Parts: sequence; structure tokens; C-alpha cells
Amino acid sequence: MIQEYKVALFTADPVLAKSYYGSYEMDVQVEVSGGGYARQPVTFQLVRTGDGYMARNAESVIFPEATASWGGITHMAIFLEGNRGFCTPLSEPSQVLSGETVEIRPGELALLIPLETCNCCKKAPGHSA
Repeated sequence: MIQEYKVALFTADPVLAKSYYGSYEMDVQVEVSGGGYARQPVTFQLVRTGDGYMARNAESVIFPEATASWGGITHMAIFLEGNRGFCTPLSEPSQVLSGETVEIRPGELALLIPLETCNCCKKAPGHSA
């Protein structure tokens, strides 16, 4: 299964709170802004695991050239809807200076996406009590 989302870069941990179904509400105040930055589309190859999906980017994701410093990038996230999605820290922070680009090579962005189930009863979202 292939699914397309948007990937975003952050200068601090953006996780505000874990949602009832397992994804996260994210603080877009710590998302990179200005300097030519824009969220980029990413196509994931999803492989079913026992408790969800392992998602890896199928192609390179290349952010536009920074026209000003973006600062230290510490986290990446994909958005499912609104400000809700999944986040992963970088193995080490990366400074992005004016004139540089950021490339995420195929397979480098890997996220374990759990099946969304209710935390209290483990049923699918939208079930009746």
C-alpha cells in the first residue's frame, strides 16, 4: 500500500499531547518557518506489521533551498489531518543554513504507525460504547 502525506521539520519536540487514538497533536509554533521553507509531499511504502504499519519514504524528499537559516532541526513529522500526525526525532540535530537544502533519502524516514484503536477498549475509532 502506498500513501502520500506532507512531511514537516521542527526545531524542537512538537508533540503537545497524544490523542485518544494514538497519533499526536503537534505544536506548529516550533515548525520551521520562513526562509523558503515549505512542508513537502512524501510518499510512503506501508508494510503491515502485527500492530500497525511500518512506513518508509519510497522516494527522496527534497526541501527547497533555504533563503535564510532554518536553525537546528531536531524532529520530523507527517501530518494526517490538521495538526495531528506522527513525529520522530532525528538521530542528531542538523543545522540548516542559508543556501542549503535538506534531503531525506529513500527509506531514511521510517515511522511505526500503530493501528488506530480506542485506548480503553482497543476497538476501531468511531465505535459505539
